[in-house]
Amino acid sequence: MDKKGILRIKVIEGAAITLENLKEDDAVNPQLTEGKKALALYDACAFFSITPEAEKFLRSGILNKSRIATAVLTDKFFVRLLVNFMNNFTRLKSPLKMFGREEAALKWLYSFKEN
Repeated sequence: MDKKGILRIKVIEGAAITLENLKEDDAVNPQLTEGKKALALYDACAFFSITPEAEKFLRSGILNKSRIATAVLTDKFFVRLLVNFMNNFTRLKSPLKMFGREEAALKWLYSFKEN
C-alpha cells in the first residue's frame, strides 16, 4: 500500500503466473488492505506469462471481493486482450481499466476516492 492508499502490484519481469500465485496474492491482500476493499494499480508492463487456470481464476470475478477499482498499466497486447475480455465477458462489479501512463491511471483511481 502506498501513502495515498493505493495497493500497488508489479509483475516481475519473466514471471510465470500460476493459479497458486493468484491464490497466494488473494490471501495476502486482506493483510495489506486491513480487510477493506482497495484501489489497485497493477503494473503489467514487464513480460510475463499466465497459465490458463490462472486466467480462468481472474475471470471468475475474484477481484470483485477485494477491489474498489483496478487500473492496469500496460503496453502489452496480450494483457490488453485479457482485460478487454474480462470487461466484456465477465461480471465485474469493480471497474477495471487499462492505461499506458501511470499518471492517468492514478488520476482515474483517485476519482473513486472522492465518491
